[in-house]
Amino acid sequence: MKKIFVILALCAALQISCNKESFIFDRSASERIVQTLDDYRSALMDGRTWVMEYYPDPDQSYGGWIYIVEFRDELTVKAWFEGSTFMSGSNLTLESEYAIDFSTGPMLRFSTNNDYLHYFALPGTNGYQGLRGDYEFTLMSLSPMRDRIELRGIKTGNRITMSPLSDEYTPESYLTAVRNSQLAVNRKLLKVIVNDQQIGTIERTSTAYLYDFAEFAASKRWTLRYSYEQPAFDEQGLPIFETVEVSDFLSVIHLPGSVMKLYEPYIFKGDAAPFLKDQTMREFEWRLGVTSADDSYTCTDSFMEIKFVP
Repeated sequence: MKKIFVILALCAALQISCNKESFIFDRSASERIVQTLDDYRSALMDGRTWVMEYYPDPDQSYGGWIYIVEFRDELTVKAWFEGSTFMSGSNLTLESEYAIDFSTGPMLRFSTNNDYLHYFALPGTNGYQGLRGDYEFTLMSLSPMRDRIELRGIKTGNRITMSPLSDEYTPESYLTAVRNSQLAVNRKLLKVIVNDQQIGTIERTSTAYLYDFAEFAASKRWTLRYSYEQPAFDEQGLPIFETVEVSDFLSVIHLPGSVMKLYEPYIFKGDAAPFLKDQTMREFEWRLGVTSADDSYTCTDSFMEIKFVP
């Protein structure tokens, strides 16, 4: 009799489990796709105006650029662009159509010409590939609070993020604050200081000249150089230390408040300073010192004290 009760209990548990799975998967794949697309559409409309952190080129070789995009209804979008300072003409198309649909996943497409949104993507002086940017994006994730959307460029594979524009800004004032963050730093070469010890340098070929694309883009590309010692063996097999020279490209984007952010966290490769190996850095704030010699980009998200100083 006891065995019969155990068998009946197991059968009941299996039935409950099956019923739960049926509840979870009671919608068809097409219905789930429709729901996902509706979620993204409503989020874009709820946020209305979004800050887009955009990186063209698969290697992020032009740095990061800020767009402001306003989704006005289910068809049209208006754009503002950090780089409008080097684009001229009263006939620029700034309003265009967009679409949210499903291909290999949910996608956002800027589907008709917009001189700002398509600046990096369309053929031009750089050949048929243009500046190797995207205007079609896979919608990767929507945060639970609907205040962050992560996208990925179809051609570049670059991560793109969007977040609602703060009420303290208009699109124009936000872009002005972004440009001022870049103009605040007029140095091409800075020393890299870790816990009061210089380990190397960070250098770029141009400061931010807002009226020329090449110079503007070059100001967003830095080269980080440092060296460290690692164990090795000489020709006789005896243990020695060899010097490893590091020269790494960093692609950055600028935000209001004199903030500079790397495309992705940088991971140090060796102990150029004690305990530096595998430490990361990503976001910096330009802080003014008592004199200009004391000014610095100070890392705000590292366990170590990392600064870029004149």
